[in-house]
This record gives sequence, C-alpha cells and structure tokens, in this order.
Amino acid sequence: MNKRKYLLTLAVPALLALTACSSVSSMYSNDEQGQSSEENKLTLSASHWQVESINQAGIIDFSHVTLNVNVNGDVSRISGSTGCNQYTGALDVANANKAFSADSNAQPFSADKIVLTRKMCAPALMKQEQGFVDALASSKTYAILNNTWLVLYDSNDNETVKAIISSSSQGSNSGNANKRGLGTKKGSKVAANKQDMAGATTQANSRTYKCETPNASITELRVNTLGPDTKALSLNNAHHIVQLSRSASGAKYTNNKGVVYWNKGDVATVSINSGYYHCTINH
Repeated sequence: MNKRKYLLTLAVPALLALTACSSVSSMYSNDEQGQSSEENKLTLSASHWQVESINQAGIIDFSHVTLNVNVNGDVSRISGSTGCNQYTGALDVANANKAFSADSNAQPFSADKIVLTRKMCAPALMKQEQGFVDALASSKTYAILNNTWLVLYDSNDNETVKAIISSSSQGSNSGNANKRGLGTKKGSKVAANKQDMAGATTQANSRTYKCETPNASITELRVNTLGPDTKALSLNNAHHIVQLSRSASGAKYTNNKGVVYWNKGDVATVSINSGYYHCTINH
C-alpha cells in the first residue's frame, strides 16, 4: 500500500466519525431547544393578568384592574381588583394547563358566584367595576394570544375582556412573553403600546386641576414643580411632596405616606389613603 492510499484509508473513518458526532450534537441541541420553547409557553393555570380593556373599551387610567387565575386540581378560582374593590369567584375552565399555538381554538371559560368587598369609590370607578363584573359573568371562552394576551369572549364570540400578562406571572415564562409569536384561530395579533413619560421635562412649573373626589364632590388640585423629579401637591388644604418613580403609563410620583400622583396629558389622578381623585386640567 502506497502512502496516498494509506492516508485515504485513515481519513474516511475519521470523517464518518465527525459526521456522526455532529448529527448527535445537533439532535440533542434541537431537543433541548424544543423543550425550552415548550416551557416558555404561557398557560392559564396560576397566572396573573393586568386588564387593558373591558368590552373593547379602554379602562380608566391607573385604575389597576387585575385578573388572577388559580387552578388546584378540580378547584378553579378567579380573583383580583376591579379598580375599586377586591373580588373572587368560582371558575369553570377547560385545559388550564394548555399551551396555545397558532392552530388552537378558544377554550371554555365560565366565572360564577363573584363576590366583592364593599368599598365606595368615585362613580366612574364603580361604573367600570360593574361593567367588568358583568363582562366576566358573560364570558364563555378564552384564548391566549401571542403568548402575551388573555382574551375572553362571550357566547357570540365578542371580546369581553383583554388583559396583558403581569410581570409576576408564571415565573421566568413572563420574561419571554414578548419574544414569541403564538396566536389562535380567534383573531388577529395584538401589540401593547404603553407610553412612558417619566422623563418628560416640558411640564409647566405650576398646574391647576379640577378633581372629582371619592365622595363625588368637586375640589381643586394645585401641582407645583419643585425640580425635575419632585412635585408639591396642594389638595383640600393639605400639602404633599412626591418623587418621580417609574410607571408603565404616564408619569407617576409617590411618597412614603401613601400618596400617589399620576399625570398623563391633561388628566391626573391622585390616590390618598386608597381614595382616588380624578382630575382634569383647568385651562
């Protein structure tokens, strides 16, 4: 055997071995990726959602309407905030552990025996609360869209509630919520467009608002800008200093005494001791 034939004899088995190793490595890599993708898909079970619309209409700014789902064996419940009161109810739901894909149909969903705490709020919040409870009661099916949105539908396939996944939901899965493109046969893809105005520096030094109080009366709110991150609030002969904090929508200011001030455009909301003041600017 000459030298060329000898080298060729050695090279062929080596190439075959390398090819086999590459195939095995690729196989395990694909399996791991598939498993990881499956783990990142959201399900309804043990999930937390922030409601963005009720009966296809937006909610009152900063009213914080939530929907939590807890499935434990044969017992399923919903709970959360209506923006005014806390609520809880029985839930009859199918395939709560199902991960939705592009070919998935909406699944049965039925809320019943919804009970609420009895706190009085501004009339607008109480009206929204009733609409939300009615929307939950009329919902018959649900779907998870784009691995991000929970959408409820009534018996005529009309959208009743739409909510976005909460950052605290499903552990690490929520961190991947915007990275995936899951849909359902129910409808089109949805995108969340939340505006962050926390860095705005063009606000006037002083603004005056007319506000609806928790008792449905009218009062005046004066807001003075003390610095880029600090405001002074004058409301009902009381004064509050608040500092800028991050917010998903609008500019939010808080202090350590439970006072929260939100501002977005010509509207503002002040929360003091769980009482809400809904304000519009005086021009």
